[in-house]
Amino acid sequence: MSSSSKPRNSMGRMKHLLSSAEDADVHFLVGQKKELLHAHKLILKHASEVFEAMFRFDAQKEKTENASAEAVVEVPDVEAAAFRVMLAFIYADDLSDLNGENAMAVLYAAKKYGVDELISLSLKKLSIPTLPNVFLAYAQACLLLLEDFARQCLLYICQNATTLFDTEQFLQIDQNLLGEIFGRDQVVVSNEFEIWKAALRWADEKCRQKGTLCSSKNRRAALGPALFRIRFPLMPTEEFTKYIVTSGLLTIEEFVAVYQFHCHPNCLPGLYPLKFPCHGRISDWNKPKKNRGTLAMEIDKFSEFARETKGKSRFSKAVTIKGIQWKIEAEVMLKEDCNEKRLAVYLWCTSPRNDKSWSCKCSAILRIVAQKGEAENFTGQFNGRVFNHKLNNLGFPNLITVAQLMDSDKGLYDKLEDRISIVIDVTVEEQKGAKRKLADE
Repeated sequence: MSSSSKPRNSMGRMKHLLSSAEDADVHFLVGQKKELLHAHKLILKHASEVFEAMFRFDAQKEKTENASAEAVVEVPDVEAAAFRVMLAFIYADDLSDLNGENAMAVLYAAKKYGVDELISLSLKKLSIPTLPNVFLAYAQACLLLLEDFARQCLLYICQNATTLFDTEQFLQIDQNLLGEIFGRDQVVVSNEFEIWKAALRWADEKCRQKGTLCSSKNRRAALGPALFRIRFPLMPTEEFTKYIVTSGLLTIEEFVAVYQFHCHPNCLPGLYPLKFPCHGRISDWNKPKKNRGTLAMEIDKFSEFARETKGKSRFSKAVTIKGIQWKIEAEVMLKEDCNEKRLAVYLWCTSPRNDKSWSCKCSAILRIVAQKGEAENFTGQFNGRVFNHKLNNLGFPNLITVAQLMDSDKGLYDKLEDRISIVIDVTVEEQKGAKRKLADE
């Protein structure tokens, strides 16, 4: 290049240095096709501590092995186009080739090599609704420990479940993600039967991929723990009988437990334990019921919560039943006489508009929901208890020890997610004071 054609500013000179590979001393074989890209160690190591550590190790290796100073680095897990975008940013702050289509791949490269500013810029380019595969984006975000972005992806999946369940991308997700989606209270569907249809579609695809028959046995095996995230008790008995029982996926004990829940929840809970969640999806939580409702809460980071014994409580979302708001409170109590931590769970209620004349008699069935398909729920209940504006909470102050709750054999604690799930079914039997019209608002 003649002196007259040389770039006149530092930005142009850096771009030229990258494109010409002049005096390059590190070479990358990138992607599955091993595309050769050239760079300069001095520039890369000042942009990233990862590159700095990598080249320091190479320098030590060169001294001991008398190797060539020009290194060749294989990078099979990064797309070549994404690697070029990263180099352009490192050399000249050039983001002209960064767009919504390649931002996820660039994000992966930036995270791998610790180019922090490029990570934040790539995230800004990502528009979740335009992602070609939001399921894959969620999985990659979890892998890269991008918690906020992963949370946004999962929320988008939940809010658009009906549409996404019909996509080919949904059929390619793994069993763990399927269970994660089915287990979320935030999944927006018109009814639980939509979840069931999606589960069958996914299971049939897995059977086809394995070359096996789409039998009830193979479908159940494919679904695994995800089957126990489907809220069969929310289905009308006619629909449950016509489609679920006849499918053969549930055992006799499992579908009898669902019938029992509809007919008489207190009948033989030990003989036919309910293994499926029975609380509504979040879109149903605030709908007033005539005299019955379900409260639910998940305690995330339970191991951290269990260490708190000084009045640190957690509350569920409120549910309105016959014009009265109900919620769950959970806290860990220390019994000083035996130095034992126990989980305490209470049912709280408050009348809207601060009406002090109200009272009601109610019954409640509590469940700590099993996190493993073969495990049993832990249950407790009370009947005919009176609530009013002064006595507005009752419950189970010594429900279960923390040690028992976290015992892996009991299956009540999800160690991977560090979470427990609590459900209380409330039936209001008698009521005075709270105006009838509130129940219909």
